[in-house]
Amino acid sequence: MMRLEIRHRLHTTLVVLFLASTFSFGCSSGEDPLPEIVAKAIAHHGGDLYEASHISMTITSLSGGFYIEATRSGGAFEYIVTNPATDTRSERKVRLTNERVTEWQDGVELTLDEEGERRARAFVDARVFFPLLPYTLKGGDIRFEDKGLDTWYGRELQRMKVTFAPGSSNDADDAYTFWFDPESGQVEQFGYDFDNGLRYRKATAFNRVGGVLFSDQENYAVDGGKIPVDTLSEDYVQSEMRLLSTVTISNVDVEPL
Repeated sequence: MMRLEIRHRLHTTLVVLFLASTFSFGCSSGEDPLPEIVAKAIAHHGGDLYEASHISMTITSLSGGFYIEATRSGGAFEYIVTNPATDTRSERKVRLTNERVTEWQDGVELTLDEEGERRARAFVDARVFFPLLPYTLKGGDIRFEDKGLDTWYGRELQRMKVTFAPGSSNDADDAYTFWFDPESGQVEQFGYDFDNGLRYRKATAFNRVGGVLFSDQENYAVDGGKIPVDTLSEDYVQSEMRLLSTVTISNVDVEPL
């Protein structure tokens, strides 16, 4: 994920579940309702705009920037991610819809085999998940565990652990934790574990554009073996984790459909 860490395969877990749910939104009455704080967060960050809008933005971190276009109209979606050319790299552009995935290199469409399609989907999946939080927490195979109130930097935040139904993906044993403002539902920070370490993201600035809330973030890391996300605390971040990158969202445009 640039150095946003979204190259790690675990991020595909939530995104694949989210994209799969695209086909059944509004059609399944058997899904468990979202926890109150998650539903509140989605409403606070953009609500119905997530399901009927065209959103474009640039995400920038240590390795450069990506241009993202996300269009949703009910169950139909189109995501386009462009990695601009540099002196040493060609432009890469991938378009993902309900029906297919298409990739271009310097404007020339590539012929993708099965593995090429998988890589192209993962490229897009990983890059749309974070900027569209908390909407991307919708999905029938996502499990929530309310961990109560947690104090960070002098504030009480509501802590919610997110795991996945067994067998729902290759990475179903990875876990996330989100911290929400208990009054507004605003996502203040989140963390996740995976086979090679632990990550923690802290929002540093919020910007509401066209009714949708976005945030810049600091990205902290510990590398090595898997460290449970439950380990995260203010003291642990300060004593054990290093600032890996800063993540900035700019050039945002939101057009309701």
